[in-house]
Amino acid sequence: MCAEPLEGIPPGTDYSAFFLDPEFKARYPGITLPPPSFIASGARILSFEAVRSIKLVFPVREHQLNPIGTLQGGILCSFFDEAFGTLSFASLRKPCVSIDMAVNFIRPIRPGEGLIISAEFTAKSRKLIHLSAEARNGKEKLAATATSKLMVYEP
Repeated sequence: MCAEPLEGIPPGTDYSAFFLDPEFKARYPGITLPPPSFIASGARILSFEAVRSIKLVFPVREHQLNPIGTLQGGILCSFFDEAFGTLSFASLRKPCVSIDMAVNFIRPIRPGEGLIISAEFTAKSRKLIHLSAEARNGKEKLAATATSKLMVYEP
């Protein structure tokens, strides 16, 4: 498991080693890791500490903008979901599914800015985990916050 910072990893990095877990693959065949949505998001992992926190950076691309030229809110929600999903899987090594998420939008995010999301565990039980996160724009200003509950999924 990767617990040290991963600062400076270039875009397009192959994260298969981060998500690699032969025991998980044997127990849950058919689950794709890393998830296609993680790859498509262009996310880069900056740091990770198991059952504690993760920090990722997401590019803000032109095709993700709303009519006024800022990041569309649903895209930002998907970035929070990627952060929560990555943190939960990497920490627990079990599949988890979101059962709710609340997002508070604070300021706009412009294209070309790297959006940094820092997510952390706030509570954990056998079947549920509670996570919270902050999103900061390229100027390191708070742009949004989110909370989520995920259920540990046992098929």
